Amino acid sequence: MKRCSYIAGFMSLMLAVLVTTLPADAQNRFRPAIQANDNIITEYQITQRTRFLSVLRAPGDPRALARDQLINESLQLDAARSTDSLPSEAEVANGLQEFAARANLTADEFITALGQEGIDAQTFRDFVTAGIAWRAHVQARFRGEARDIPQDVVNRTLARTGTEGGLRVLISEILLPTNTPETTRASRVRAAEIAALEGEDAFATAARLYSVSASRSRAGELNWVAIDSLPANIQGAIRNLSPGQISAPIELDGVIAVFLLRDVERVAQGTPETLSIDYALLRVAGGATEASAIAARVDTCDDLYGVAKDMPEDMLVRESRPLSQLPADVRSQIARLDINETSTAITRGSQSTVLMLCDRQQALESTVDFDLVGTRLLNTRLTAIATDYLDDLRADAFIADFTN
Repeated sequence: MKRCSYIAGFMSLMLAVLVTTLPADAQNRFRPAIQANDNIITEYQITQRTRFLSVLRAPGDPRALARDQLINESLQLDAARSTDSLPSEAEVANGLQEFAARANLTADEFITALGQEGIDAQTFRDFVTAGIAWRAHVQARFRGEARDIPQDVVNRTLARTGTEGGLRVLISEILLPTNTPETTRASRVRAAEIAALEGEDAFATAARLYSVSASRSRAGELNWVAIDSLPANIQGAIRNLSPGQISAPIELDGVIAVFLLRDVERVAQGTPETLSIDYALLRVAGGATEASAIAARVDTCDDLYGVAKDMPEDMLVRESRPLSQLPADVRSQIARLDINETSTAITRGSQSTVLMLCDRQQALESTVDFDLVGTRLLNTRLTAIATDYLDDLRADAFIADFTN
């Protein structure tokens, strides 16, 4: 911590010396306002970000939000450098285009509009760059940890909340190499030619001839994929296409990509009723104490058959039914259980019971796309991990406010 304080003090001193050698208006423009570790945030950056957030109509106090964002982004960019996750020029350019497209503008048109509000192009660029870098860093560092989502967790999420549905796309790809400067130049020319093609047949021929992807043997064709699972820059390009159209070239890590959108499918909204519940309910004559003892010693639903072997047949019910058709008390308890967990909260007449969840299954006529649900759970988990990680970065950072 001593070394960090020394570096921070040295950085502040050097910046102060530099600023005092500038004209008065430049001094004010570059006056340091905040220091986050070795990074200096100037008053000008805060003013610019405040204007930018005001134009975007961000909720809350735009200046307070600007200060908070700039501190976070300085720490996020440092973290991204540690995993070599800073975006390339092409990735930033794609990010600017994708952001501007939300306002139905090109990047150049959006930058012109910002300039009319007194906002520099660099302010927009810094905002987009930090977002791309942070997402890439979080994916690189935590995706393996976050992606292990058991199928039962997906099923349980559906049982509680359903799903809003989503968009799936059927695309073809052509990936061109960029392993040397000469190859990169040639691939850029070829990618532009491919982007100007018309029709699936022409794209398929080009994929077989030029693509370095494993999909070249299939004419570049990929299976249905949830659009939310694609990288953000590819998502932006695909969302702007209609079936049969070809994207502009996208420069990725090690390749230049061009995509053909073959089809789009809106997956219907799924509800909890689209799940089938396999459960067992054992009535117990000996009361709550016996029910608790049975629940403690059974591990699966099949174990209940052994418990009930000397009981009347109607004491044990084992069935699979749509969630919507379950008795209200059973449905309420099932929502709290994982597979092979039990509850003794239900009574039947004067008798205690042992309820066990055997399985959750997709109903035969369900329209739920389980891949979409899994993708959203992964993204939700990554978001939560990223939030905690950023909190840790801020807690460990040296942050000084020179305006107070």
